[in-house]
Amino acid sequence: MSSPFSRTTRALAQQRATPALLAWGLAGLGLAAWVAWFVLGRVTVYEVSGKARLEVTQAAHAVTAQVPGRVTANALALGSVVREGDVIAELDAGDARLRLREEGARRAALAAQAAALRQEIASREQAVQQDRVAASAAEQGARLRTQEADAAASFATANERRLRADSEAGGVARVEALAAQTEAQKLAAARGALAAEADRLQADGRVRGAQQRAAIDALRRQLAALEGELATAAATVERLTLDIEQRLLRAPIAGRIGDVAPLRPGTWVTAGQRFATVVPDGEFVVVADFEPAAALGRVRPGQRAQMRLDGFPWAQYGTLGATVTRVGGEIRDNLVRVEFRPQAPVPKDIVLQHGLPGAIEVTLEQVAPAVLLLRSAGLAGDGRVARP
Repeated sequence: MSSPFSRTTRALAQQRATPALLAWGLAGLGLAAWVAWFVLGRVTVYEVSGKARLEVTQAAHAVTAQVPGRVTANALALGSVVREGDVIAELDAGDARLRLREEGARRAALAAQAAALRQEIASREQAVQQDRVAASAAEQGARLRTQEADAAASFATANERRLRADSEAGGVARVEALAAQTEAQKLAAARGALAAEADRLQADGRVRGAQQRAAIDALRRQLAALEGELATAAATVERLTLDIEQRLLRAPIAGRIGDVAPLRPGTWVTAGQRFATVVPDGEFVVVADFEPAAALGRVRPGQRAQMRLDGFPWAQYGTLGATVTRVGGEIRDNLVRVEFRPQAPVPKDIVLQHGLPGAIEVTLEQVAPAVLLLRSAGLAGDGRVARP
């Protein structure tokens, strides 16, 4: 009796296993290729920060009020170019300027008085020197006349002795001897008078010198007092000048005004209140904040990165290339600061500007998918996953 499944049996007998074997072979090859890629392949690992921004190399400087006061002038305008030292705002300094003019006038008057005293002292010192020379000459003349009188008196005394001896011997008359004696006494008296005159001249010179020195000392005391007042006035002028300068707000660096506070003339400000921020011109740097676990030990100088600017969609404008230059070693606000150097060329139509925000992704390394899977499994417990 024939089997009711004769056709099925014949079909199975005629069917070959080649297509099935081929399918299984292809599946095995695919699985082997996937295993090889999973173990030996390489995928790129990135670390992304959504807190990136462009900054100039030099830090922006804030312009703040050093002292409290009322605003009298304000030339601040967003985007305006300033040079270092330009006065961009001014506080009321009217009272200080009035006092400065008063002290300036007083200082000038004191300086004139001091100059007059110095000249008078110099004239008196010169007069003292001349009087000393004149007194010395007069005294010297008196001494010389004394010597002359001394010589005449000595001669008269000798002549008187000779005539007296001759008179006693009967050679001359007694009256001649007496006349010679009288002449000798007169010359001796004249010699004494000249010596006394010389002593008087010397004493007068000393008295005049002492009086002149006392007058000069008094003038010098007056000059010292004036010089003290001059020093005080100079210190006051310097203090008032500093006070006025503190009320002039100057640009600390050259650059552009990046931020302005709405402070109109008449507004009262306190010390430390900010007026504006000056952004210096210079090269740009990309600054990003990363979580410590993501940056420390992983982000290193020399690694390449791509920045997507918030104001320029990357699908239209592209991305800005960058290279890691510095990685901070101190954690602040639970973040680590990383700096990048932008790479040329800058995508077309992108205008780089200080403070431009964006996101940046750093190329960390290339690892096998198996290693990445194990790493992701280890990080899954605390919610952190490496980005391939």
